[in-house]
Amino acid sequence: MDEFEEILVDIIDEEEEEFEGEDDIKLAEIFRLANKLVKLLEGIKSHELRESASLMLIKEIVGEDKLLLGLASKMLQDITFNQEDEKYVS
Repeated sequence: MDEFEEILVDIIDEEEEEFEGEDDIKLAEIFRLANKLVKLLEGIKSHELRESASLMLIKEIVGEDKLLLGLASKMLQDITFNQEDEKYVS
């Protein structure tokens, strides 16, 4: 089993866990997993693969939620235009 398959197995096993408890415990677990995913994305050497994996992750998080879609779009605009145009106002 190669490294990629081992990572997928770990993620699948973690998905099956039920997180009981307060929202702050769930939020801490979300941040832990998000940090792990970001580190894995940074380790991908192919720019195209890193780009497509990032977009798939955003799509998975946003899903069909129109509010999250709007927030993600606004965040990407802020990131893109704020650095290029000094006159850009969020």
